[in-house]
Amino acid sequence: MTYQDLMQLANGYADSKVLLVANELGVFTTLGKTKRTSHEIARACRSDREGMRLLLNALAGLTLIHQRAGQYWNTALARKFLDANSPTAITNLLWLLNHHWSNWTDMVQVIKKGRQGWAPITKSPEFRQRLALAMEERSLILARPTIRTCRMPRRATTFFDLAGGSGAYAIALAQRYPTLTGVVIDQSVSVAKRLITQRGLGNRLSVRRGDVFTARLPQNSDAALVANIFHDFNAQEDRILLRRIQQALRPGGKVFIVEFFLDDTGTKPVDAAVFSLLMYAFTDTGRSYGWSEVEEWLKAEGFGQLRRHPISGSIGTLEATRL
Repeated sequence: MTYQDLMQLANGYADSKVLLVANELGVFTTLGKTKRTSHEIARACRSDREGMRLLLNALAGLTLIHQRAGQYWNTALARKFLDANSPTAITNLLWLLNHHWSNWTDMVQVIKKGRQGWAPITKSPEFRQRLALAMEERSLILARPTIRTCRMPRRATTFFDLAGGSGAYAIALAQRYPTLTGVVIDQSVSVAKRLITQRGLGNRLSVRRGDVFTARLPQNSDAALVANIFHDFNAQEDRILLRRIQQALRPGGKVFIVEFFLDDTGTKPVDAAVFSLLMYAFTDTGRSYGWSEVEEWLKAEGFGQLRRHPISGSIGTLEATRL
């Protein structure tokens, strides 16, 4: 790493915040497919004129929007991903990243004093629903390639998606395997219910509201999906979840764990290591785990035939069969 690289790393937060602030104010959605002046945008976003003009110029400098002759308009990338009216928008995902900003700004005190645990707002129905929407947007890129790695047991007909959130992975699995029926289990299921209906899968997928540690799991299931939940808990809690899943699966049934997986050093991939630090500040007990760690849990809880399936960067699927 050079000095220039070091300074780019140190200042990277500023560029990130420009994007997150613009998303929070609705700048890209306000622009949509139109061209507008900074005054018009400021009025629509209920913002100060000078501040909005400076924000728009920064966005243009980052090539997120275009600027010419006093007018501003979205780039093709912004229209596709940053306009909330686009079917591929990630505006809720960016909202979540902006929420995490407080976790990073408080990190010095958290590391000095220890974990602060889940913020009260994260337990509200409103937060849970928007979190599900954020995960749905994140799955736009990840769900299908992830599900392509899931090799279902022969003659499989049933599965459940534990902490399924928006139901994106369950929907992708049902679309790939037309004979499957499944249940999405989560604390908040309103988003999943709506998306299942929109995809025309209401006759094959259902929802069940409940806590991952106490909700009734469908017994004798052929498969279980567990996506992006292990990093919310510690090793002991994750072992409890695996035990519950093992007891709900039939012999020969499979579990598919989708996670940010680390290597044996705990340092790579770097985004998984950084994410682990975020989970330290954001959750009661969570962090990222290594492939080998989770494999040891699986073996101890009665699983075998373990297979790793890298998906994208630090994201991967760990497949295991109930013995």
